[in-house]
Amino acid sequence: MFVLLFKINSFGQQFELKGKVVNQNKTAVEFVITSLLKDNKILVSVSTDSLGNFEMKAAKGTYKLLLEQFGTEYLNKEIIIDQNMDFGLIEIKETVQLESVTIQSRKKLVEQKVDRLVFNVENSVTAAGGTALDALKATPTVRVQNEVISIVGKGEILVMIDDRLQKMPQEDLAAFLKSIPSDNIKSIEVITTPPAKYDAEGNSGLINIKLKTAKANSWNANIGSSYTQKTYAGDNLNGLFTYNQDRLSLQTSISKGTGKLLRTSESKIYYPNEVWKQETANKTKNDLLSLSLGIDYKLSTKWSAGMSYLGSFNNRFSANNPFTTIYTDDAVSSYIASDVKAENAPKMNSVNLHNTFVLDSLGKNISVDLDYFNYQKDDYRFFSGNELGADKNVISNSFFSSTNSNLNKINNYSAAVDFTFPAVWANLSFGAKAFHTNTNNNLVVYDNETGNPVLNINQSNVFNYKEYNQALYFSGSKKINPKWETQIGLRFEATQTKGFSENLNQTNTNNYIKLFPTAYVTYVPNENNTFSLNYSRRIRRPDFDYLNPFVIKTSPYYYSEGNPYLKPSIIDNFEFSFIRNQKWVNSVYFSQVSDFGQELSIIDPVTNVTRSTPLNYADTYQIGFSTSYNFNKWSWWNSFTGFNLNYQNVKSKTDFINSIEGYNGYIYTNNDFTINHSKTLFLGLNYGLQLPGRYQIFNISTLHILDVSVKVLTLNKKLAFAIVGEDLLNAQKPLISYLSNGIKTNAKSYSDTRGFRISLSYKFGNQKIQSKQSNFGNEEERNRAN
Repeated sequence: MFVLLFKINSFGQQFELKGKVVNQNKTAVEFVITSLLKDNKILVSVSTDSLGNFEMKAAKGTYKLLLEQFGTEYLNKEIIIDQNMDFGLIEIKETVQLESVTIQSRKKLVEQKVDRLVFNVENSVTAAGGTALDALKATPTVRVQNEVISIVGKGEILVMIDDRLQKMPQEDLAAFLKSIPSDNIKSIEVITTPPAKYDAEGNSGLINIKLKTAKANSWNANIGSSYTQKTYAGDNLNGLFTYNQDRLSLQTSISKGTGKLLRTSESKIYYPNEVWKQETANKTKNDLLSLSLGIDYKLSTKWSAGMSYLGSFNNRFSANNPFTTIYTDDAVSSYIASDVKAENAPKMNSVNLHNTFVLDSLGKNISVDLDYFNYQKDDYRFFSGNELGADKNVISNSFFSSTNSNLNKINNYSAAVDFTFPAVWANLSFGAKAFHTNTNNNLVVYDNETGNPVLNINQSNVFNYKEYNQALYFSGSKKINPKWETQIGLRFEATQTKGFSENLNQTNTNNYIKLFPTAYVTYVPNENNTFSLNYSRRIRRPDFDYLNPFVIKTSPYYYSEGNPYLKPSIIDNFEFSFIRNQKWVNSVYFSQVSDFGQELSIIDPVTNVTRSTPLNYADTYQIGFSTSYNFNKWSWWNSFTGFNLNYQNVKSKTDFINSIEGYNGYIYTNNDFTINHSKTLFLGLNYGLQLPGRYQIFNISTLHILDVSVKVLTLNKKLAFAIVGEDLLNAQKPLISYLSNGIKTNAKSYSDTRGFRISLSYKFGNQKIQSKQSNFGNEEERNRAN
């Protein structure tokens, strides 16, 4: 009996096997399927986690160990299990050799992870030959409407470039993104639940645009040009060069483009006794230049250092002639005719210095980043106009005219240190960050009613705003067993602000401390199903220009002013997700925003004057459901189709905006087709449908988006030709309406979205540079584990 029990115990004993999968840059690789086979049958199979780790159990015996991902086999060898085994680091390469056959792995167009969606831009047909803004339009779950970037159903979102937040006005951000060619972008990450290591800034998460870097032991170059035709023509010329050999990695790019857009709008204000209808056609000309430079050097096997620079320079000119028709009892009673000319030149420079210290082969490392961000915009605006009678003759003493010039300067300094510390019992990361922002505005206003410019000391204003922020964070993840994994994080941020208006001799200060917890629980019952529950708290601080109390008047009936008392909004987000086969993603989400802040147009029903100002006017609540499916059963067709429906409740804190509730829905499908077997002809088709509904306090009508693209590769796939048709239905003209002080306002605008783009690019290089060190890690090595 003793011998029998001993044998049973020996055969039934389970041994533990574990390891960590990394690529040639020593970066952890997740979603690698690790399997044990016996007699060509899979006995146990697990997937690597976000840090590349896997764990499994098996009885004593001889097995085959198989590592594969997305159809590519990386490892297939026989092993004997008679004790616990730790394989340590298992390195896989993009190109692997199996039985004298080379298999080249190709990233999927879309990768779904627990806390983010990754869109591999370099594999997209629709984004080819365009800009970063075009690439965002082609990104699943992302929506770009009137150059405002948002996640479908979840509102506006902040944008990062290589993990660095780009905090600038929306109009200037759009211009900046237009200066980055999509051919320079590796991938776009849509992060709906950012971990604690990221700044807590942002409503619904973050979008992270990852720029291309050089592959190990290679040099590559790409030159391209594009022609865009909408109402007016535009063009772009760009170049990219990357180099990586031995210890040195270099990346540089330049992009130069011009464009001209026509934006039209028609709005109506329903006053108690009058209806005001305004028609505007705004012509804007942009002259864009973008530069980037990145250098990394491996000082030793454990220390790499580098710097990166990103610059954007834009000259923008615009002109429009707003014309207002005033109706009384359905008959025209008068008009207001205006002439507006504006020009500005936003310039941005961003510099980063970084060091990474690798402490061991298990993933322990320290990274140190120093950043400097400079933004400057010279803004000039001239307007003039008259009130006209019903006969269109000028009404005496109604002439108005003013000249506004404003110099806006922003300087931001930040320093951060991050520690990644995988331990036996948990994977830990922690760090600290501090930044200081100094903003200066110098607004000079001249009244021109007399025919000679007269300085308006009541509206001219010098404003300085300073903001300090100190942050500490901690994050820990634990794989409890092969099925359960959890991660918690806590970020502490202390903020101090001071705003001073020289003209008003007014100082406003603010000092607050906030805690931002994050939590993730993931359950993987098998390789086909993943369940996760996520929570995060975030903050949306006011834009710098919103805090300046200066007043800008553009007609006798319209002016805008800042609000130095504007408070940050606090956002709590919950999300439950179910992912099936890494293809079908379903989620139910809830968010609550306290002190929701937004710029509002407040209408005075007595004077008919509209005041535009940012206010914390409501607490908002939102619950929604989204589902999407990535169909890629056949190699020639990749489709990402989804639907989002949500309910919103806005509880107003002011008298001029009513509490309101309602629903909205959005359907979209992104499709890429490979037409021929040689993979040189591609077709892209993207469609989106905005259902009529309510968003915040606004009612929005139906909206359609249809983009079609064709891409051809020739000359050994080095020459690429693409043609993209945008907004072919010409249906991005939603009617938006809302109530202010009980007065209904509606507006229909069109941002010149219909047109086509033709692009041509050629890439060349050498990927066979001989090198003694093939494991140099450049920018990818600086990615820190969550």
